[in-house]
Amino acid sequence: MPLIVRPARRSDAKSMSELLNELIVQGESTAHRLPFNADRIIDTYIDSKLGICCFSAVDDDEVIGFQALDWADPDWAGPDRLSPDWAIIATYVAVGRQGKGVGRKLFAATRAAARLAGVQRIDATIRRGNAVGQAYYDRIGFIDYRQGGQTISKKFQF
Repeated sequence: MPLIVRPARRSDAKSMSELLNELIVQGESTAHRLPFNADRIIDTYIDSKLGICCFSAVDDDEVIGFQALDWADPDWAGPDRLSPDWAIIATYVAVGRQGKGVGRKLFAATRAAARLAGVQRIDATIRRGNAVGQAYYDRIGFIDYRQGGQTISKKFQF
């Protein structure tokens, strides 16, 4: 069965948490440090209060990646606040499946959903040590716009 991209389902949450937890254990590919369970995946990604979309990449009934897009938090009081027409993207692809077009297919669906929602810009903030993630966002059209001590922020503009 070929790779399909579809809206993430609550029934995907356990697989999504396992995928993300493996990346957390690896280290540099995600800013997350605490493990996820299915409920936290649902709250953070599938049914996020600021959520625009969350897509799963599925190959032979196995979730091998997911991508979520949320509106920038209008109540964010921390540094680097984004304007309300911005969205924030998060992409996770299973170990061993990276660099094989999974992320590109996820972004095609996410970009279409963002356009429909009226998003003007998308922020991807990536850890400096995540060269794979930085290269991925560069390949799909994001450009650097801000740097922090541990991160590089890239933007996609419609």
